[in-house]
Amino acid sequence: MRASPPDLRGGPPAGPRPTVSVVVPFLGDRAAAEALLARLGGLSLGAGDEVICADNTATGTLGRASGRAGAESGAIRVVPARAVRSSYHARNRGVRAAGGEWLLFLDADCLAPAGLLDAYLRDPIPAGCGALAGRILGEPRQRSLLARYARSRRFLAFAGAPSDEPASNEGVGAAAGGNILVRRAAFGAVGGFPDAIRSGGDVELCRRLRAGGWEIGLRPEAIVVHPHRERLLPFLGTVARYAGEPGASRRWPLPRELARAMLDAARRLLAGELEEATFRAIDGLALIAHNLGYRASNRAPARGRQWVSS
Repeated sequence: MRASPPDLRGGPPAGPRPTVSVVVPFLGDRAAAEALLARLGGLSLGAGDEVICADNTATGTLGRASGRAGAESGAIRVVPARAVRSSYHARNRGVRAAGGEWLLFLDADCLAPAGLLDAYLRDPIPAGCGALAGRILGEPRQRSLLARYARSRRFLAFAGAPSDEPASNEGVGAAAGGNILVRRAAFGAVGGFPDAIRSGGDVELCRRLRAGGWEIGLRPEAIVVHPHRERLLPFLGTVARYAGEPGASRRWPLPRELARAMLDAARRLLAGELEEATFRAIDGLALIAHNLGYRASNRAPARGRQWVSS
């Protein structure tokens, strides 16, 4: 289901603003490539802004799609990022080609409203701020069971910056890589993202920024929409991947919480609460997936193996 962009209130920032390079990693098929290019073409860009898509496919799928669409003649550039099958490697490769003073990292399956850059830059940014965290909302029009479950569990909420609730502009500990604006100088000073991991690179980047003396602020009005996965196995795979980096996510207690989830699911089923019973059963499956992911290696898989980006 196609996501609907949020309605951003307010006008563009007053006076000149810094330049922004929008960096998006891509790993998908031809249809996904064409959809991404169409979505990114709707962003409102200022003078000196640019959009860079880092093609992490082995065969240059996005590059071929952009050439046929004529995107290379406009503001969207596609750069190859094939050395490591990792979204963080792709982001780093995109930054190498970027010229903006600020880097806006988005996920390929997010829908950004036209005024996203203005929402980030409407208010002045303190000199000591190395990054600004936007919000990520689940697509409200998705009516599948898993989408409803994910929204009920605030699945996109992240590290002290709730994705589905208003937030202040006070600093946060970390921010999701699917919607974060990073000062180019700060990104370079801390060495960018870890290059060859599956998950948690955004958490690690924020750790490096804080260790380097940079603050991480919030822009709650800078919103993107992220569709939830609607098939069970890919959804559980995402849960497992989120658990992949020790320290990025605490290990969820399995035996006690699994038993509690199953007992609660049975009680709710007997009470006629079918949806809540199903949600509690999914909680149990997610607990198992999270524990499996926690034990797995966080190294990016070798080229040729499949993985799913967030």
